[in-house]
Amino acid sequence: MTSSTPTYIPQQTLADGFFFGEAPRYHHGRLYFSDMIGRKIYTIDAVSGEKKVLLEVDQQPNGMCFTDDGSLIYSSMFDAKLYRYKDGKSTLYSDMSGTMTGYCGDMVIDNKGRVFLDDTGARVLHGQKPGPGRLLRIDPDGSVVSVQEGAVFPNLLCISPDGKTLYNAETFGYGLYKFDLADNGTLSNKQKVWAAAKPPGEGGGSLNGIDGGCMDGEGGVWLSLLGMEQFARLDPATGNITHRVKVDGHATACTLGGEDGKTLFMVTNSVPDGENIFTAMVARKTRCTVSTARVDIAHGTARP
Repeated sequence: MTSSTPTYIPQQTLADGFFFGEAPRYHHGRLYFSDMIGRKIYTIDAVSGEKKVLLEVDQQPNGMCFTDDGSLIYSSMFDAKLYRYKDGKSTLYSDMSGTMTGYCGDMVIDNKGRVFLDDTGARVLHGQKPGPGRLLRIDPDGSVVSVQEGAVFPNLLCISPDGKTLYNAETFGYGLYKFDLADNGTLSNKQKVWAAAKPPGEGGGSLNGIDGGCMDGEGGVWLSLLGMEQFARLDPATGNITHRVKVDGHATACTLGGEDGKTLFMVTNSVPDGENIFTAMVARKTRCTVSTARVDIAHGTARP
């Protein structure tokens, strides 16, 4: 890994008044994102910041993605199901209740309509400690298969512009990993791309890992560096952080969009000082802000 001096980019608030945001996705002029603790999926006008409730999800929404026909696939965390929302109606897309070991986490959809989904491996909002999870693949017919075991609280998921590489972060594994993504949807050749920070016991904090993220058209990965209170663009080829955006709170998730693909939408969640993030979420003490920053490199054909 070589050294570099990153460029710091200013940010501005787009919308606030949420409990705990996750999984932003830009689609046709609007930002879609989950307020997990508020149990709602919102749309936000990407220019004015006007927010509207699109759906209420009683078992808590998290990851989401859009199919090529414009359908929204969204997760219901606690009952381990995915739903398809189209033309104002939700229908069951896949029932993973017999397969899921933790919660539905982040997700990404490839160019063949296959959804890759984090199984967090632990029900941390129900008192379980973080542990090994895995990656699931949900095929267009709704069938589910595990494609990677042993990920330590998997999070960020994105697919390179050429569709041949899948990236996944392990929040409590303190690193970003990449896999070869084959035409048949299998993953192989796991490699650690970047170490987020020193883990606990080695001088680091428990929340110094990566949460969500996205990828730009040149293969740069925007990382949500949770407890480090910043979003950072990583060049995987060099291991350099090229750009940073400082925020006030836990950097949780981000996505690229806007008319030219050069707006970075960032979800930041605040936790009361000294409180555990998971207990604060359950107690509805967290607060969420959505902000934007203008970047140099557009979204391109990466997913999301």
